[in-house]
Amino acid sequence: MAFTVNSTISDIVKKPGGKAIIDKYYGSVVDQSTLSMAMGMTVQMVAGYVGWNKEKVDKFLADINALP
Repeated sequence: MAFTVNSTISDIVKKPGGKAIIDKYYGSVVDQSTLSMAMGMTVQMVAGYVGWNKEKVDKFLADINALP
């Protein structure tokens, strides 16, 4: 299953390596309380909240989808 802007953060962190990709694009290690608040949010929602543009979202999704 390919991840999209409609995928939830919960689905992404279930993927081995997913949390590391989130940390990479967030710019620091995401603490558990922040992660807990975002679990039900989609990639699109998080992108709006943290200020990612379309290019950054596309790169994030490419990295997530490249995980084995």
